[in-house]
Amino acid sequence: MDNTLENTSLRNLMQNPSQLADIIKDPTKGLDFYKGLSVKEQQYLLFAAAFGLIGYAIYLGRQEKQVDTTS
Repeated sequence: MDNTLENTSLRNLMQNPSQLADIIKDPTKGLDFYKGLSVKEQQYLLFAAAFGLIGYAIYLGRQEKQVDTTS
C-alpha cells in the first residue's frame, strides 16, 4: 500500500486504519505523513503528544508514591 501525501490529514488517518498500521510498521512513513500535514494539524499532534507525556509523568509520579508508602 502506498501512502500518497495528497490524502494526508488526520481525518483520513482515522478513516483508513491500514494507513496507521503502515506507519507503526515503518516509522519513516510516519515522518512523511507528519510532514504532509498542514501546520495546524502538526500543532494538534504536538499538543496531544505533550499532553500525553505530561499525563504519563503524573501517572508515574503517583505510582512511585504508592510504592514508597507500602514499603
